[in-house]
Amino acid sequence: MVGQSQMMGTTSGAQLETRRLLNLILLFLVGLVWAVVLRIWAPRLAVDPRVQPLLIFVAGASAAVLVLRLMAQRERRVALQLVVSEIVGESSSPEIATMRMLEALCVSQGWDAALRWEVNEEENRLEFCSAWAAPGRRAETIFQESVGLTFSGAVDLPGRVWQEGRPIWITDLTSLPLSPRAQAARRHGMVSGCAIPVRVGNKVVGVLEFYCHFCLRENREAMAAVETVASSLGQMLARSWERDRSEKLYRQQEILLDSVADGICGVDSHGLVSFANPAAARLLGAPAPSLIGKPVHVLLHGSATSNAQCGEDCALLCAIGRPTATSGEDTIFRSDGSSFPVEYALTPILDQERFSASVLSFRDISHRNALDRLKNEFISTVSHELRTPLTSIRGALGLLSLDIQSRMSEKTANLFRIALANSDRLMSLINDILDLERLQSGLEPLAFQPVQLAEIVRLAIDGMRPVADAAGVELIHDATEVEIAANPERLVQVVTNLLSNAVKFSPPNSTIFIMLRTESNGVTLSIIDHGRGIPADKLESIFGRFQQVDASDSRQKGGTGLGLAICRNIVQQHAGRIWAERNPVCGSTFRVFLPYNPVPPETGRHASENGANRGDVLAAYAGHESRPQLEQTLNLVN
Repeated sequence: MVGQSQMMGTTSGAQLETRRLLNLILLFLVGLVWAVVLRIWAPRLAVDPRVQPLLIFVAGASAAVLVLRLMAQRERRVALQLVVSEIVGESSSPEIATMRMLEALCVSQGWDAALRWEVNEEENRLEFCSAWAAPGRRAETIFQESVGLTFSGAVDLPGRVWQEGRPIWITDLTSLPLSPRAQAARRHGMVSGCAIPVRVGNKVVGVLEFYCHFCLRENREAMAAVETVASSLGQMLARSWERDRSEKLYRQQEILLDSVADGICGVDSHGLVSFANPAAARLLGAPAPSLIGKPVHVLLHGSATSNAQCGEDCALLCAIGRPTATSGEDTIFRSDGSSFPVEYALTPILDQERFSASVLSFRDISHRNALDRLKNEFISTVSHELRTPLTSIRGALGLLSLDIQSRMSEKTANLFRIALANSDRLMSLINDILDLERLQSGLEPLAFQPVQLAEIVRLAIDGMRPVADAAGVELIHDATEVEIAANPERLVQVVTNLLSNAVKFSPPNSTIFIMLRTESNGVTLSIIDHGRGIPADKLESIFGRFQQVDASDSRQKGGTGLGLAICRNIVQQHAGRIWAERNPVCGSTFRVFLPYNPVPPETGRHASENGANRGDVLAAYAGHESRPQLEQTLNLVN
């Protein structure tokens, strides 16, 4: 920087010397031209011939002096511009650069004091910022009296310039209206003053104020010099503010990245790590700089043991370099071979709708998994311990109610009915908890065999027929025949649970439709009801444990709140998916997708995949009172 500054100073000095030489030559030429012109016109003037040489000399000298004065002013302005450029290039601090610029301007133009005011946007006022004063009591006193002053409107010279947004030159300060600041300036011997706004774009961010002890008239060159300094100061302040804001944002981002407990890695479009926060380095057991430049997939899965290595279907590997967000759970392997489970999210960064990079965030869920295991073990143990005494209580209550039913009062009989109902409900809850525990533990893997899905549906409907008849609800299913590899008992449990919920929340005299739709890679089972429906914000949460649409449903409708959680677990063990949808008019639709290789339908039985199913169902219910509702439902499914 020092060498660069010296080079700039040398270049500026050479330019000034060249300009001075050109100015002298120009001055000589101007005087010569003016003398020649007067020599040509002198014979035509009625003057003494002896006076003509003197007149020519005086006229040429006057022209030369005028030109010399104009060139001197221009020379000072050009020199001031060069000095300001050097100051801006050399100074690292805006405050130091501002003081040097004000000093250069005052020395060049003859001002005794220069003050800088800054706009406080939050409080909407003009505040004193800094100043430069020439040696002497008068200028220094003005500087000292200005410290701490503020202007809230068009008050005095700085306030007027701030509000009006234009330069103001006062040749005689006595012409100003009486104000504390004008009186103080005149009291300290100041005669002329000037103020000019400092802009960043079209916005006034400050004011420069100048005073001198002699009469200084406004002229174009002097005003241009002041405006040059104000413009350079505005540009320098804008760059300084942008740099400070960028540094502040960078520090905030750095603090945030360093303070979060989740590991965060930046991944470029080629899958290489571009940055990593301390948490990522701590979780991976390596210094943060050593992670930069490595492929993120190799970094996370490269140290996996031979029996845990992932293939081309790795979800993380497939998501790298793609403009789609991915999240899930996985296992990360450190360089020393140790591993830990994580929950991760890979979020793309789009620059003007173009994929540029991704951000990978992950957290260690070892403690959460351990707590889940402890919780499940506790629930399982408690449920096992409760089942035996609860079975005895249930049996004893049943025997007592049969034995003394004829001799008990109505109040006692009602108490027995309540006790039996609550014991049945508690037994159902314990059975569901144990059932879900067995499914999630993986200790009882499902045995798969070829089954007809339509037969599974018919078995579930037969089991739910008495409940549906009692509720006044009709169950209708289509005639699609498909074979899949599944566990028949568990699938019957899934369909039964879904039908039970549909019947429970359907109004009397309504119809529930069970549809099978074959696809290229599996089959979708749809159960459509016309009940009250499910709110949009609960379509996903209802598949959690003890989750119901309404907290009062367990009391009014019965149920334990575990049925849908069991259904989801069974479907996931079949490598399928289950979800809920809101019907356009009323009711809900539960869909179950099961992947498989469907058996080709019999020749001539199904003309098309969906059209034939629709025709079979409508033909089977020709003339039935539910046919219009069935047609609407088929349109919804297809």
